[in-house]
Formats: sequence, structure tokens, C-alpha cells
Amino acid sequence: MIEGKLNVDDGRLYYAISGKGDAVVLIHGNFNDHQIWNEQIDSFSAHYKLIRYDLRGYGLSSTPTSSFSNVDDLKALIDTLKLHNVTLVGSSMGGSIAIDFALAYRHLVKALILVAPSINGNSYPMNMMWQGTKNYINLRLKGRRKAIESFITNRFWEYVFPSQRKEAARTKVIHNIKNSNNFCRFTPSLSVAVKPVAYIRLHEIIIPTLIIISDQDHPFNKQAAETLHIRLERSSKVTMQDCGHLPFVEAPQEFNQVVLDFLSQRIESF
Repeated sequence: MIEGKLNVDDGRLYYAISGKGDAVVLIHGNFNDHQIWNEQIDSFSAHYKLIRYDLRGYGLSSTPTSSFSNVDDLKALIDTLKLHNVTLVGSSMGGSIAIDFALAYRHLVKALILVAPSINGNSYPMNMMWQGTKNYINLRLKGRRKAIESFITNRFWEYVFPSQRKEAARTKVIHNIKNSNNFCRFTPSLSVAVKPVAYIRLHEIIIPTLIIISDQDHPFNKQAAETLHIRLERSSKVTMQDCGHLPFVEAPQEFNQVVLDFLSQRIESF
């Protein structure tokens, strides 16, 4: 594995590279970092050049102190590593970054794999917004450690965590979230949204897209996945059973096979 840090405008990005071949870039979601993809390393890097990185404000990347763009950061990473015909795999918020990037730099992206993705411009339900805001309130009132514990024990976020039956997967997710570098390190307003928003531009995406959602995910996320499937002309959708928001942790072998099948067969069949 090759590790490095990339200088970007007013910040630094951590990245790790494994394997050789066509490039597959994994983009994590909120409260996570590049290690959330550990169960994908061996399987994917056996066939592809696998790039994992920490978004700005997460993991080993720098804390934002000024406005920044996740799309610009990803472009800097792809340019520095001299990648082309990239497949972007995005989880949750990482899915929205992948969509935005594909709209901005369609000539660089070969395919999208969107795992329980959010969509820039698709407004979150009020309760979800409030629960997210409470994380920052708890951070100020209780401190980081207790705020993280409140997040983990908040019944609203149960869909994020594997069930007690999946002890190993649940432990991995909790361990990743308990990393203080992944929890509310910066004011969300510093992340500049891409305009016009992706939600009204989905018809512009014409590359093969795989949408993966779980049966036990939040209803809002399941609806977002269905919206993408309807609006993206060259999309397919897979619903993984007995999983929540992070199926690649809960059922990694099944997830990995679904992705590898898509990459090796379905792209050519579109």
C-alpha cells in the first residue's frame, strides 16, 4: 500500500493506494474515514487500482479553516495521481460528492457506484436536520467524547449501526465513529455546495451507474435511491437484505461481489 498527503487550497488530504489497473476511488460518508472501507481492500485491489482517501475534516486529512469544495479536492487528487476513466464509489454523503463530480467532470468518470447516497439539492427531512444539529449542540455542551456517545446511543441513528446480531460489523462501525477526527470537526457551512444542484441535473448523467441500498436503511435514503434509479437512464439498483446504512461493512462479501460483477460485466452490457 502507498500512502500520501496531498496539498490542496488551505488544507491537506490523506490518501492510500492499493493494487493496479483501472482506478476505483472510494469516498466515505459523514462520521467515517477511509478505514470504513477496510473490508473492500483485498477484494478490489486484486483487480483494480484502489484509492481511498479522507475527505477534508475527517480522518487524517486537515481540519477546514476556510471555505472549500469536496469536488475541487477530489479533482486535485485525481489530477495528482494522473487518473482517468475513474469509477467513483460513494457512501452516503460520499455518494453526493461522486454525483457532483460526475456532473462537473464527466470526461474523467467511467462509472458511478452509489451506496445509500444523498443528493445535493434533495432536502433532508426536518427531523433528520434537527438530529444532525443536535450533534453540534452536544459537542459544545458536553465535549467531544460525550457527544459521540450521545450520537451512538440516539435511537434515531440506529439505521447507521449494524444490529447487535452482527457484533463484528457493529464494533467496526462504532470504532470508526468513535475516532474523534471523524465527528463534527468543522462548521458544515464551510463546505461549498455545487450549483446548480445535482437534484435538478440528474438527467445529465449518462454513464453506467449502480445504486446500492439496504432494506433496513432510513426511508429517506431508500427514497433517494429510488429517485436516482428512476432519473438515471443507465442505472441499475440492488437492494441488500438485512443491512442498514453501511452494507459494505455489514455484508462485505456480498457487497464486494455485487460491485465486481457490475464492473466486470454490466458496464460492457449497457
